[in-house]
Amino acid sequence: MSKNDWHIYTGKIPYSPKGAFWVSFESDPDLTRTKANIYGRCLPCIQNLYVQLKDGENQIRLGSAYNCWKITATVTGIDECLALLAQFEKNYPHGHVYGKFGSGRPNSETRVVVFHADTPTERDRIQNALNSCLTSIERNETAQISRACAVLFDDILGPWQDWQPITSIKYPRNVKSQLDKIKKILYQSSM
Repeated sequence: MSKNDWHIYTGKIPYSPKGAFWVSFESDPDLTRTKANIYGRCLPCIQNLYVQLKDGENQIRLGSAYNCWKITATVTGIDECLALLAQFEKNYPHGHVYGKFGSGRPNSETRVVVFHADTPTERDRIQNALNSCLTSIERNETAQISRACAVLFDDILGPWQDWQPITSIKYPRNVKSQLDKIKKILYQSSM
């Protein structure tokens, strides 16, 4: 594949740039990896966490969550999300990349671009490239790394840097609220 053949493709962008929404992107025009991960990796991972919490486990077997990395850049809006992806496409046209951009918060003043990675090597490569691209679009922030879905795991396990393949629950007082949150996610995924 030549440098000119490599692109980052996006899913459908909502008409309004405001509100809570996510748009997928991938270097495959059919977003194959993104689509496969939804029901082949993400949903089973969330179900795995839910079952363990519901069963009253004191330790969580992370499974695929342990090797799931997010590299996140914060920008001001959809235009900057697209500019950042265009810069990445121009400067680093190789390998397979995928992720999403947008926000889960309806009233947020910022948006994020989230790249996914399955290995620490890929995570580091993307973080370095993304930091370079942030500088190119005149953003002073640096890309942040997280593991798994922080919104589901961090409130019960603590910082991802301390996690092991089997990690003790650090904040048992948060289990009930996390179960409620996960139940809602699972219900919405079945619609």
